[in-house]
Amino acid sequence: MADYIVDISDDSQTTTLASYISSPSAEVHASSSTGSSSSVSIGDTELVESSSSINAYRWYPQESLEDSSATDRVLTLSEEYHPSVKIDASKKLTSWLIPRPAEHKEGAFYDIVLGVSTRNLNIDSIASILVGFDQVQSIENDFENDGFECEVIQPHELKRLSSLGSLTEDNEKDPKVLRWKLFNRYYGYKDGVRVSFDFSTWPELPVEFGFLDLHFVELCIDSPTIYKTDPLYREHCQHASWLIDVNRSGCPEYDRLTEELKRVRFCRHSGDGKIAVIKTVVGEAEYLEVWDLENHDPASKCTRYFKEERGVLIADNNDGSERAPLKPYCAMPIAWMPLARGEVDFSLSWDGSLVAVMEIQQPVAEHDKVNETPAKPHQSLFAVYKCGRHNDGTSLKASSRNTFIRQDVERTCQGLREYKGSGIFHMVDKSNPHPKDELFVTYNGQFIDVYSAFEDWTPRRRIAMDSTIVDSVQSTSVFSSVINNQLRGRFITTCSESVAFTFDIVLGTLVSFTSVPSFEELAFMSACASMSEDGSLIAIPRFRGLSIYRTETWTLHGSYDFHDIGPEECVSSVQFVCDDSILSVCVAPTYNFYLQTRPGYLLDVTTMKRVDRVAPDGSECWIVKHMDGSVQGLSYLGNTTVRHMRLEDRAYHSNPKSPTRCNGQCQDPNLHDQDDTEGTSASGLHLKAETTETYIGSHLKREKRSSLTVTMTDTTSSLAKKMVVPLPDGAVIHKKSFVSAYRYLLVEAFGTLMVWSVPTTFDGDFRLQVILDVPVFYDFWICSHGYIRYQNGEEGDIEILNHIAHPISNTATNFFLDGLRTAVDIYEFAEPGVKQDILRYYGEYLNYYPLPGDLASNILVRTANLWTPSSRKILYDFFKNLLSLSSVRWVPLQEMTIEINPVAILLEPASWDSMAMGLLEITIDYCLHQARVEKNRQFLLPILQCIESLVDPKQQYSDLVRKIYREMAYFPAQGREFIIDHHALASPLEFQWRFWRPYPWGLHQHKDQVLQLDLDGTPKPPKSNFTRDIFQASFNLLWRRPEDEESQQGPNQRGEEALVQTLFSWPQAIWKMVLRKCKLRYNTTVECHPFELETLDNPALKALVEYKWNTIGFNYWLIRFLGQVCYYILVLTAIFLQIYGKQEHDAPKEGEKKSNLGQDGLFISIIVVAFIFLWLEFVQLLKDKRGYIRSIYNLVDLFVFLLPLAGAVNQFLIIRGVIEKGLNPGLLSFSVLFIFLHFLFELRVFQAVCHFVSIIIRTIYAIRVFIFVFAGGLLGFSIAILHLLHGCDVEKCSYFTDGFSNNLFRAFSVTYFMMGGNYDQVEKGFTSDSFAFHGMMMIFFFFTVIVMLNVLIALINNAICDGDQSWQLDWMEYRMRYIESAENMTYDIPGFRENHNYFPDTIYYTATGQRVRDYTKETQRLIDEAGPSSVSDTTTAITTPVVATSVTTVVESPVSAVVEPVVSAIVDKRSPETTLVRRATVTAATSTSKAAAAPMAKTAGTTDENDLMSMIRQQHEDQIRRAEEQRRQYEEQMRRSDEQMKLLAEQSRRLEEQRLAMMDLQSELKSLKQSGDR
Repeated sequence: MADYIVDISDDSQTTTLASYISSPSAEVHASSSTGSSSSVSIGDTELVESSSSINAYRWYPQESLEDSSATDRVLTLSEEYHPSVKIDASKKLTSWLIPRPAEHKEGAFYDIVLGVSTRNLNIDSIASILVGFDQVQSIENDFENDGFECEVIQPHELKRLSSLGSLTEDNEKDPKVLRWKLFNRYYGYKDGVRVSFDFSTWPELPVEFGFLDLHFVELCIDSPTIYKTDPLYREHCQHASWLIDVNRSGCPEYDRLTEELKRVRFCRHSGDGKIAVIKTVVGEAEYLEVWDLENHDPASKCTRYFKEERGVLIADNNDGSERAPLKPYCAMPIAWMPLARGEVDFSLSWDGSLVAVMEIQQPVAEHDKVNETPAKPHQSLFAVYKCGRHNDGTSLKASSRNTFIRQDVERTCQGLREYKGSGIFHMVDKSNPHPKDELFVTYNGQFIDVYSAFEDWTPRRRIAMDSTIVDSVQSTSVFSSVINNQLRGRFITTCSESVAFTFDIVLGTLVSFTSVPSFEELAFMSACASMSEDGSLIAIPRFRGLSIYRTETWTLHGSYDFHDIGPEECVSSVQFVCDDSILSVCVAPTYNFYLQTRPGYLLDVTTMKRVDRVAPDGSECWIVKHMDGSVQGLSYLGNTTVRHMRLEDRAYHSNPKSPTRCNGQCQDPNLHDQDDTEGTSASGLHLKAETTETYIGSHLKREKRSSLTVTMTDTTSSLAKKMVVPLPDGAVIHKKSFVSAYRYLLVEAFGTLMVWSVPTTFDGDFRLQVILDVPVFYDFWICSHGYIRYQNGEEGDIEILNHIAHPISNTATNFFLDGLRTAVDIYEFAEPGVKQDILRYYGEYLNYYPLPGDLASNILVRTANLWTPSSRKILYDFFKNLLSLSSVRWVPLQEMTIEINPVAILLEPASWDSMAMGLLEITIDYCLHQARVEKNRQFLLPILQCIESLVDPKQQYSDLVRKIYREMAYFPAQGREFIIDHHALASPLEFQWRFWRPYPWGLHQHKDQVLQLDLDGTPKPPKSNFTRDIFQASFNLLWRRPEDEESQQGPNQRGEEALVQTLFSWPQAIWKMVLRKCKLRYNTTVECHPFELETLDNPALKALVEYKWNTIGFNYWLIRFLGQVCYYILVLTAIFLQIYGKQEHDAPKEGEKKSNLGQDGLFISIIVVAFIFLWLEFVQLLKDKRGYIRSIYNLVDLFVFLLPLAGAVNQFLIIRGVIEKGLNPGLLSFSVLFIFLHFLFELRVFQAVCHFVSIIIRTIYAIRVFIFVFAGGLLGFSIAILHLLHGCDVEKCSYFTDGFSNNLFRAFSVTYFMMGGNYDQVEKGFTSDSFAFHGMMMIFFFFTVIVMLNVLIALINNAICDGDQSWQLDWMEYRMRYIESAENMTYDIPGFRENHNYFPDTIYYTATGQRVRDYTKETQRLIDEAGPSSVSDTTTAITTPVVATSVTTVVESPVSAVVEPVVSAIVDKRSPETTLVRRATVTAATSTSKAAAAPMAKTAGTTDENDLMSMIRQQHEDQIRRAEEQRRQYEEQMRRSDEQMKLLAEQSRRLEEQRLAMMDLQSELKSLKQSGDR
C-alpha cells in the first residue's frame, strides 16, 4: 500500500498522523510520535496529521529485472523507501504500474504526482517527453480496453517544470525534489494505471543527454490543495484552447446529476467551432449533452510558443523558459437529456443551433416467449432538436431537457420519417457560410439524400447507391465514418469491393470512379479514409502504408510505406491537418483499430515525406476543426475529457531524420564567421574545399569558369575523389565553409547560396540540400540543429530562413524559385553526378506550388518559361531529364489553365525552334505514356487544353496531331466489370419486324458497342464469353467548349442553378431550333476541331460521333430533313400541276377567267420557303466564308433554292399577267435535277448512300481540271470545224455544209455529240474529197475518243479507288457536322439538357484484341513512314529506362537551328523497369542547311565551323565504328551458329546410328523369340 499522505496547506489543521497513514510501514520512515498531535518532516515536506480520510498515496520505484526486456524497462513500486531511480534519456522506454488504492471510492479521481529531480538532465538536448497512461482493466476482451491516454511535455514546458525559481540546490548529494503533477488522472480502474516515460532527443547534438531522477510516485485526490504552498510543486498543463471535463464542469446543476464516473464516448463540433455535442455514459445510462465553447479566446493563445513553417514545427524560446501554465478555458454545459441505449450518431449545425440524433443500427427485437406476444415495432430514434439560445448569441442558463425543442422536419421531408442511418449538417462553401446554404446529408448504405436545412426543410437530391456498394458495407458503423470523414465540399466518396466512387452532392451525379486502389485500400476506405478540407484529396490507408488520390479524377497523388510498423499493427486512421499540408497517421493493433497506443506519423502531403511523429490519442480518433480566430486545431477525445489542442503540442520527435527545433543557443554569427575549408569529419574523412579556375564543357564548347572543387580523402586507404561544381558565369565564391562538425558544406557566391551534405562514408556522395538566390548583403550560417540563419548586416536581427531538409518555407519560397535559373546554369557544365543531384533536388517538388494562389510557381512551369534562344539547349536537356526521373512524376492539376500549361508555353517557341518542337513532343509523349500506364485521363489534360491550337491547319503540327490522336485511340478504361454492370447502350434505331415481341438487346449482340455509364438502369447482362476490352473517350477530343457564363461562376452558384428543373416539350424545341437557325449571328457554344480527313481515322472519334448521332444527331437531322422534304413536295407539286393540269381543263369561255388550279398560292409558298432556306445559307456564309465557298454541297444548296425561287417568281408573274411568257418552265425544269441531287446528298449520313455520294464527289473533284481542258478542246474543234465548213467561198464545197449550223452554240453542241458517234450534221462531208475535212475528223476522233475519254476513264477509276478507301471518313465528317449543330441547339432548348442524359463527359466503346493490335501496327507504320517530325533529317525513337546520369553534346553554331545535337537516352539504374519513349534528333550539316540557318545565326550563337564539321565527322566515324562492331558481332554469331549446326549434325548422326542399332537388336530379339517358341 501507499506510504502516507501529504498536506501542507496553510489552513490545514494539525491532527494525528496515524489517520493519514495507509500502511503501518510508514512509521518506519516517520519520527515516533505519541499524544494527540505531532508532526513529521521528511525531506523538505512537512507531513501533518489529520483525522480526515486518506487523500494521497505514495510509492517508491525500484528496478524489476525480471519484467524488463531489451526494449522496455519496467519499474516496480514499493511502499518501503528506496533511493531514486535514474531514467536515462537516451535509453529505452521506462514504465511502472501504479496500483489501485484499497480505499478507493467509486467516482473518485486521482492526480498523479511524480517526485523528480532534473539536475542531471541535459534539458537543452531533450526534444520532448511522451508520457503514456494505460488505465489497465481486468477484462478478457481487449477490445474494451479504452483507458489509454497520453500527454507530451514539450521543451519549453520541460524548462518550466524543471525551474527552481528563486530556490537553489543546497548540496549536490541532496538535490531538490520537484513535484510534477501530470495532466491526465487516474480514474480508479480495477488494476491501476501504467505510466510510461519515453524521451525524444535531438539527434544533431553530440552531447550526453543525462538522466532524470525519479524519487517517488503519488496518487492524490486533490494535489493543488495538498501542495498549495509548496514552492517545488509544478503542474503540467497542455496548452489546450478549451477543455470539456464531464466530471468537473463547474456547473452545479450538471455535476449533481450523478456521483458515478462519467465517460465520454462521442463528440461532434459545430461548423463555427463554438458548440460541441457529446454522448456520455454513466453506468448503463447514456446522455446527450451540448457544451458551450464560445467564450474562449483562441486569438490570444494561437501562436504564443510556436510557429509553423510548411509543416516544420519550430519552437520559439527566446522569451525565457519560466512561464505559468496556460490553462484552457473550461467549457460549460448548456443542455442535456437522457438517451435510449443504441447505436446513435450526432451532428451539429454550423452555428450549433440544431442537433440531429440518428440511429445507425436498429436493435434486435425481442419477443415474449412465455406469453408468445410479438415484439413491439421499433421506433426510430431520429430527431432534430433546436438548442434554445438567446437572440444575442449567448447561451441559456444550464438546465436539463427544457432547452431541447424537437423540430418537425419529417413533415416536409418524408425520407427522414423513421430514418435509420447516419447524417451530417454540411456547408459546401465554408469560406462564406450562410444559414440558407446549409445542407443536411444522410447516408444509410442505400441512398445519399441531400436536404436543405434552412427554415422548412426540403429535399434536394437523392443519389442511389449501387448494389455492389450496398453489399460491400457489412457494418453500419461505417455510415458515420463515410459521412463525417469522406464528405468535403461538393464531393463525397464511397466504394464497393472493387471500385471507388466520387459523387457530387450538389448536382447529384457521379463525378468519377476508378479501380486503381488495391483491394486492401478499398477494404480500409469506408472506415478509415479521410478527405482534405476542400475535398480535392482523399487519403486511404492500408495495413502498413497509405495512398493519396485526387477525388475528381482518382489520380494517384502519392503513397508512403511504413516499414517500422510491426506485424500485428496497421494504419488505423488518417486526417488532413495544417490546411491540408500535413497528413496525420494513427497506428493501432490489427484486432482493434480504435486502440491507438502507439505514436503516429506526420507526413508532408506534397513530398510524401515523414516530417515528425505525433502522440497517440487513445481509444478515439481526433477531429479536425477550424476555430474562430485560431489556427487549425485538433479535438482529442479522452476517457472523461475533450480538449482542443494545437498540432505542435502533440508533436513527438522520435524520428532521427525529422527536422528539429533550435534551442535558441546557436544564434551567435561570430561562431560561424571563420571559413573552415579543410579538416577531418567524425567519420574519418579528410575534406577540403577550394576555388579553382578550370576549363569545363565539351570539346566543342569549353569555357573557363570559377568552380568549387571538393576533395574527399579516405584516411585509411588514401583514396580520394572530387566533386566539381561549376559556378554561373561571373560568379565569385566569397564564402565556403564546412559547418556543423563537417556535416554540411555552405557556399555563398554572388547572391547564390548552396548547401551540400557531406557523406559519412567514402562510398557515399555529396547531396545538394539547398540552392537559393539570396540577397548579396545577407550573411548566412547553419546552426547545430540544421537551420539556416541569416543576418542583414552587422546590426540586423538574426532570422531563421529554413531548415536544410525543407528548402521551401514562407521566407525562402521566392529564393527557392529564383534559384532555378542559377541551378540551370550550373547544370549546363556540371558533371553527371552533380547534374543528377540537381534533378533530384528539384524533382522532389515537381508537384508543389509554393506560392498560395499562384499556380505558375511550379518548377516545371518555371522551367518552360525560361526558354530563350540562347539557353534552349541546356533547358531542353534539363526539362527532358526532369520529366524522366523515375522517383517522381509530374501530375497536372485539374485547375490547370492555359497560362500554366507547359504544352501551351512550348507551342510558341516550337513554331520557330526545332529543339522546342522536340521538347514539346517529349512533354506530349510523357503525358500519353503516363495516361496509358495509370489509365487516367488526368495526364491528358495539358494536351486536351491545347488540342485546338495543335489541330489548327494553319500551324505545322499535322503529323504530331495525327500521332496524338492515334495514341489516344484505344485508351483503356478502369472498372471493366462495373461498366458492364452499369451501362446504357447508345445503339441506333433498329426496326423489329416482330414488334409485338420486345427483345432487349444485350451488350454481346452488337458489333460495335458504344456505352454510357448508367447507375440507375439495369442492362441485360452479356454472355459469359464476352471478352472484349472496354475503352474510353472524352468529348474534348471532338470539340471545344469555350468558358460560358456558368463556368465562370462559383461552385455554389452553379449548383443552385443546376437544381432548377425546366420542363421540356418537342414543339417548343422545334420552334427554338427554327429561331436559332434564323438568327443572323448566334453564339456557338460547341465547335468541332478543324480535323484533317486522315485524323478522323480514329476509333475514339468514331465512337464519340456514333454516340452523339444515336442520341441527338439523328433526331436533329430527321427534323431538318422532313422540313426539306416538305419543300421538295411543294416544288414537285407545282411541276406536276404544270405538266398534267392543263390537260384536264378546257380553254376558258369568253369573259371567264382562266383557272390556274391554285398555282399562285403554291408558288408563293415556294418563294417563302426558298427565301427562308436562302437566309439560312446566308447565315452559314457569314459564319465561315472560305469554308462555305469550298464545299460543293453548299453550291448544290444554292442551286436547289435559287432555281425554284427564280422559277416560282417567273411563273407567278406570268400567272398574274405582269409579264409575258419568258423563260417558260426552264428554271423549274432544272430545279428538279438539283432537288434529286440535293435529296441524295442529304441521305449521305447513311453508310450505303454515303459510299456512293463520296465516290461521286471525289470523281467530280478529280476531273474538275480535266473538264476545263476537255471543254477547251471541244471549243477549239467547234470553231475549227465551223470555219472549215462555212469559210469556203467556192460553190462546190457548199453541198456538204447545209446540215452544220453556223451558230457557235449549236456548233459546240454538235461537236460534243459527235464525240458520242452522232455525225449526222456532217454526214455529207464524209462523202466529199476534202482532205482538210477528213484530216480534221481523224484528229478530232483521236483527241476526244481515244485520248481524252481514256484519260477521263483513268481519272474516274483513281477517284473511285480513293473514294472507296476514304468514304467512311467522309461519312464521319458529315455526321460530325450534324452533331455539332445538334449539340449547340441543345443549349438553346429550355430543359433539354436537364431532362435528357445525353451529355456525359466520357463514353465507352469496345473492341476486339485483334482490332487493337492491327490499329497499333498501323500506327507504328505511319510513324515510321512519317520520318522526322521536325526540321531535322532523322528522328529516332528511343525506348529505354530513365537514367541517373545524362550525356548531352552541346552545339552552338550559326546553323544550330537546323543542325541539332545528338540527344541520348536517359537510363535510371535505380528503376530499370521504368520505360519512356523519347525522341532524339540527329541531323547532318549540308551547304543548303547552312544557308537556310543563316537568318537564325544571330540568336543561336556563333561557333567555329571547323568544330561543327569535326563533330559531324566524329559522328560519322562513330557510326562506322558501331556498324563495324555490329558486323563483327554478326560474323561471330554466324560462326557460333555454324559450330552449333555442326554439333547438331553430329548428334543427328549418332542418333541415327543408335536407331539402326536398336532395329538390329529388335530383329535379333524377334528371331530369338521365334526359335524359343519352336
